Amino acid sequence: MNKLDININRIKHPSQCCIYCGKSYVKRKNLDTHITICELLQNSKKNSFLIEDDPEPIPSQYKLFQMVIELGKKYNKLEEKMEEMQKWVVKKKKKINMIDWLNTNIQPNILFEKLIDKVIVTDKDIEFLLNNSFYDSLNEVFSKTIYNLSETENPIFAFTEKTNLFYIYDISEKWIELSREKMTKFMNKVHMKFIKAFSEWKKTNIEEVKKSDHFATTCDKTLVKLMSVEFNVESTFNKVRNLLYSHIKKDFKEIVELEIDFYTF
Repeated sequence: MNKLDININRIKHPSQCCIYCGKSYVKRKNLDTHITICELLQNSKKNSFLIEDDPEPIPSQYKLFQMVIELGKKYNKLEEKMEEMQKWVVKKKKKINMIDWLNTNIQPNILFEKLIDKVIVTDKDIEFLLNNSFYDSLNEVFSKTIYNLSETENPIFAFTEKTNLFYIYDISEKWIELSREKMTKFMNKVHMKFIKAFSEWKKTNIEEVKKSDHFATTCDKTLVKLMSVEFNVESTFNKVRNLLYSHIKKDFKEIVELEIDFYTF
């Protein structure tokens, strides 16, 4: 018998199909095992509730035993696959580095060095400063600028897994850790914007300041409030750092899990 005859014989022996779902099996034994469960599933779909006058026949003990064996095999295979998948996910998480992830996934259109241009101190901010602390006023300004930057703009990130640690997109167009020196320099620039804005506001409102002793006293206190801020002082630096971190931090693990879920399931 030549190869052509063999191929013809194979074609003449089609796989056997389940009469309920149409799934085909080459071996009769596998088909019989499948039909035992498939028949029960098909009957349960047709009869979502029992009708007393025409009850569905109960499977024999042998059929039930076959079903338990088959379901046990499928459960074991499913459990093995889930264990393998879980190991892959854990391995993937361990490999992910925050800076590597940022460099791969986030590329903002501005550098950290240009972030200061986004910070604008208005007359309303100065008026808020008159009756509130510098830190509250700073938070107000940041809430309208830095906190609201979109992912495509934001050149500063922080994660819950690394407390008070910031990552910035610097002049090299790469993500790096934000040093204390750079953060202090940035905050000094923000501080200068407050001082300039207060000076301009005072010039605009000089007549009111002269007319009211209370208003003049409030302005003097505000100036002292501003001039007493020194970011080289540990307590001041920590307050500002904690303030910024509390508002921009993200859960890195949650972000990575969402990505893994998306690409895996």
